[in-house]
Amino acid sequence: MKKRTSLLCCVAALIACMCIVPAAALETDVTLRVGLTAGGANTFTEPKLENVAGEPTGYTVGRIDGTTFVGSTPLAASQLTIRLVDDAFQVSDTASGKVLYTTDAGADHLAIRPNSALTWFKGYQWPGDFMYRRASGGSITVINYVAIEDYVKGVLPYEIDPDWPIEAQKAQAVCARSFALGTHKHTDRGYDLCNTTNCQVYLGANKATATSDAAVDATRGQYLVYEGEPVIGYFFSSDGGATEDAVNVWGGDYPYLKGKIDPYETHNVPWSVTLSAEQIRQKLQSAGYTIGPVADVRATDNVGQVTITDTAGNTVTLERSKVRTVFGLKSIRYTITPNGASTVAARPQRTSLRVVPSTHKVKVDGEHVAPQGYNVEGNNYYKLRDIAYILNGTKEQFGVAWDGAGRRILLAAGQAYRPVGGEMRSTDEVAVKSCVPSTVSIELDGAPIALTGYNINGNNYYKIRDVGKALGFTVDYKDATVLLQTKPDAEVAPIRPSVDPEGGTTTPSIDPEEGATPPTAPESSTPPAQPEVTNAVSYTFKGAGWGHSVGMSQWGACAMAEQGYDYKEILRFYFTGISVAG
Repeated sequence: MKKRTSLLCCVAALIACMCIVPAAALETDVTLRVGLTAGGANTFTEPKLENVAGEPTGYTVGRIDGTTFVGSTPLAASQLTIRLVDDAFQVSDTASGKVLYTTDAGADHLAIRPNSALTWFKGYQWPGDFMYRRASGGSITVINYVAIEDYVKGVLPYEIDPDWPIEAQKAQAVCARSFALGTHKHTDRGYDLCNTTNCQVYLGANKATATSDAAVDATRGQYLVYEGEPVIGYFFSSDGGATEDAVNVWGGDYPYLKGKIDPYETHNVPWSVTLSAEQIRQKLQSAGYTIGPVADVRATDNVGQVTITDTAGNTVTLERSKVRTVFGLKSIRYTITPNGASTVAARPQRTSLRVVPSTHKVKVDGEHVAPQGYNVEGNNYYKLRDIAYILNGTKEQFGVAWDGAGRRILLAAGQAYRPVGGEMRSTDEVAVKSCVPSTVSIELDGAPIALTGYNINGNNYYKIRDVGKALGFTVDYKDATVLLQTKPDAEVAPIRPSVDPEGGTTTPSIDPEEGATPPTAPESSTPPAQPEVTNAVSYTFKGAGWGHSVGMSQWGACAMAEQGYDYKEILRFYFTGISVAG
């Protein structure tokens, strides 16, 4: 079986969603509004549609009232391109360029209903209708209006291995449906859910199998309830032997989210992360904490607290899931071991630099994207992982890996990038705590290369022009916009793997590109020299499991299904006192 690597969403999103939905508000035969992100972008200048081959061609255009499509204008073309022209939505035949339909000027949206059951958009086959809304800068937001059962079919193979036993997939389907019914977190943007790990990964029908579709059909309309009220079925990859109370992880006490020993899960792969004392300090500062050179790191208990003490006696205490997210650990189940002691030399004071979050827009092949960037002395610098993320699916795509032992960033030209979580974070509210020239080595296809870079808040950022020259894409600048141009035939984005936003599919043990988002600062100079301190050289976190450990272990569900348990028995084991309704 394939390794399960996808998790539901980041801890902040989980906390925001920790709610019980009023029973009277629940309706299972609903249409969901899903804001689409593809290729790292969530707005588009010229989004296109194409009927899937072998299905009826053509479309009907109109508008959407609530979630009901209203329209009667047929279009015979099989491929459409949508633009904003002279303050109106314009629909043209992609093949011929002929304009087929134009809305009134000032129309706030356009709706399109394909005649085909599935329709191509950005390399994925989507069910349902499409709404186009105005976004900033003349770009367009694409919203998929999809029946909830079709939505769950588009979630399931991305959130659990479609080759796993069908009872495990049924359990996952109930959890995914419960989440969609109970979590409408983007209504301020004009839609209910996004299609990324911030909600649930939903990418249409590309990876759906007969088994995954059958699991959804077999549980049609079913959701979790506790004492008669609908609840959300949280899940994660593996628990390392026991799940955990929600109160110990997120701080909210929910009676159906109680921890228990897990006798079924056998996927207890150990993990180990070693961080130097300086790296611990940098990670804490990146997360907004003030601390000097680290002298001690000590766990109060397994998941409750970790206290970090600096050489001046100041302390920072991390509680619950903060330990995992700040230090980049795979789970909340770990031990901490100090490694040796030595004298750490004083750091020389460095010259002040002008460092501000980059305000320049970025486009890749004409599409707006938003990598995290800083402007250092007038030049734009970005994370290599963000650049790899936005170029994924083009001829200039490249892989990024971190060699902790050799302190090297390894780039592989032409290799699809595998997201690890934390890509494309906003720089809008990130305080610049420190900025020094990057000392990390970089190799491209095994050969050393030189990129101009800075380590800002413990993360490495590189000059975009240098990266373009090394990887083969063109970088230009016009109208306060950084323009990245790849070679032709870069239209279709690849199928991205589901990602654990709190750890990632391939989270490195020490990743110099990870970051956090404390408050903004207009500029920064690096901190003054620090005195010599004697302390542990590093600290090793050893543990098991992957994810937040609250709710259903996906590997545990797989093991229970293999032992003959059905999906309701799986759900009743992991969620205390629940039943399956619908």
